[in-house]
Amino acid sequence: MKEEVDIEVSFAREALTYKLDRVLLKESSAGFKIRKVPEHLRTKNVKAYEPQIIAIGPLNHYLPREKTHLEEMQKHKVLYLKKLLQRRGEDLSSLGRYLVAMRELEEKARCCYEEPTHMLLREFVEMLLLDACFIVELFRKFELDLWEDDDNVFMTSWVRKKLGRDLLLADNQLPLFVLQQFYHDTKMPEDQEINFQDLILGFFSKVLPVQLLNVPRIGPFLEVDTKTKHLLGFICDYHWEWVPRFVPPPYDENWNFIISATNLKEAGITFERIEGESLLSIDFDKDAGILKIPTLTIDDDTESFFRNISVYEQFFPFDAYAPLINYLKFMDCLISTAKDVELLCENKILHNCLGDDEVVANMFNRLGDSVALPLYNFYGDIFLYVNEYCDRHWNRWIANLRHSYFNTPWAIISVFAALFLLILTLTQTVFSVLAYFQ
Repeated sequence: MKEEVDIEVSFAREALTYKLDRVLLKESSAGFKIRKVPEHLRTKNVKAYEPQIIAIGPLNHYLPREKTHLEEMQKHKVLYLKKLLQRRGEDLSSLGRYLVAMRELEEKARCCYEEPTHMLLREFVEMLLLDACFIVELFRKFELDLWEDDDNVFMTSWVRKKLGRDLLLADNQLPLFVLQQFYHDTKMPEDQEINFQDLILGFFSKVLPVQLLNVPRIGPFLEVDTKTKHLLGFICDYHWEWVPRFVPPPYDENWNFIISATNLKEAGITFERIEGESLLSIDFDKDAGILKIPTLTIDDDTESFFRNISVYEQFFPFDAYAPLINYLKFMDCLISTAKDVELLCENKILHNCLGDDEVVANMFNRLGDSVALPLYNFYGDIFLYVNEYCDRHWNRWIANLRHSYFNTPWAIISVFAALFLLILTLTQTVFSVLAYFQ
């Protein structure tokens, strides 16, 4: 009996040791995990998280079998690998070298996903090679203008935009080190001087649905931290890297809020568009009462982009800044109704390609649903200064005066005409009184 117990304990110890080794292996893979979008976020807008033309990575690997509209790009993945071999003067025997390179990354790549990837080793390695090849070759074609007759489908702006959209979906990702390794292994003389970061930025600057890459370069870009990034994380972190903004320390009062754009206007605040700045570079002139905001173009893919960025930032460490969630909360404060959207469009802060102001207002009002506020309020100082400005009765009185009496040229003429008549009446009264006493 004791021997049976010892055997059972021995088996249990071996099984538990194996599990502990796997956990330690996963923990040693530093950085944020690539994971499926949590159900409580996905249900807010399922389509915003689903690829429209291309499936990438193990989380969406089997999706083309269910959604036939994704099959076309699966064929292009194979075609791009064949064209790359031809361009490099290699034959099919060279495939082994690239498969071996991907095989060496297989275990590390699997550890980058939050959930186990139930794919055979052969299938997983093949997926890494085809997906990495397609993405790197696509970026190369955009950067070096290597388009061929087989690339006609990529000549349409619609396909390009959808490719950019799909490659920034939260669960449609490969680890960045896989892409970078494949780029390094397939470099040719024409792209020896191009680093991989510039290749990524060159592509997304042409297809991104918002002005996320409209960032002044003030120095050399930092090396990609391949342990923690994928394409979505790279774009988000690149944007944050070049925002020269002081972030106040975390405290409860920092998460006060501001009233909507139309109410701010009533309180005397005016709006001004900023050009050539990061999307995050919002500022407030507390003396003049001018809220300065970069322009945002809103189209069919804007909601998808912001929702997936929010998923990425939701899994930051608790004390991280989460800059894009902060931006969305700021815009949600400004926009309550279609009137607020109309006002921001009039001031060139929003460029509404959807046409319906109500749709845009609803979009911003929903983007924050089920999204936890970060510890830091990136715009806490602006919220404070705006509220202080609104609390000054003089500013509100001046704003009401402008709104009521100086809102149109005819109103201004009427006010001055009335003022002129009042002065004439007072002058006549004064002369009448003087004449009486004389």
